[in-house]
Amino acid sequence: MNTMKLTPQEILTQKFNLKGKGYDKDEVAAFLGQVAEMLEHDSLEKDELKKEVDRLKKFLAKFEKREDILRDTLIAAQKFSEEIKTNARREAELVIKEAEIKAEDIIGSAMNRQRELREEVRNLKFKRQEIESDLLNMLNSLKELIESYRKDDVEFDKVEYLEKHVS
Repeated sequence: MNTMKLTPQEILTQKFNLKGKGYDKDEVAAFLGQVAEMLEHDSLEKDELKKEVDRLKKFLAKFEKREDILRDTLIAAQKFSEEIKTNARREAELVIKEAEIKAEDIIGSAMNRQRELREEVRNLKFKRQEIESDLLNMLNSLKELIESYRKDDVEFDKVEYLEKHVS
C-alpha cells in the first residue's frame, strides 16, 4: 500500500479509468467529496491542534521557568535561613562567652575587693587595739599622775599643817 499524503484537492480531482461496468460515477464522486471534506476538516483540526500544542508547550515552558525560579528562590531562601540560624547561633555563643568573661571579671573584682576589705578591717582592728592600748596607757599614766598629785596634796597638807602648828 502506498502511504503518500493526499490533499483534499487531489482527492477531488482524482480521475479513475473505466473498466467494464465499474462503479457509479456520481456515487464515487460524492464519496470522494465526503472523503476530501473529512480530510480537509481533519487537516484543519490537526493544524489547530498543532497550534494548541505549541501554545501549551510555550505555556508549559513559562510554568517550568517559573518553577525553576521558585525552586532556586526556595533553595536560596533555605540557604539564607540556615546562614541566619548559623550566624544567630554564633552570635549567641559569642554573647554568652562575653557574658561569662564579664561575670568572671566581676566575680574576680568582687573577690579582690572582699580581700581588700578584710585586710582593711584587720588593719582597723589592729589600729583600734593600738589606740585602746595607748588610751589605757594614757589613762594609767593619768591615774598615776592623779595619784601622784593626791600624794603631793597629802604631803602639802602635812607641810601646811606643820607650818601652822610649828610657827
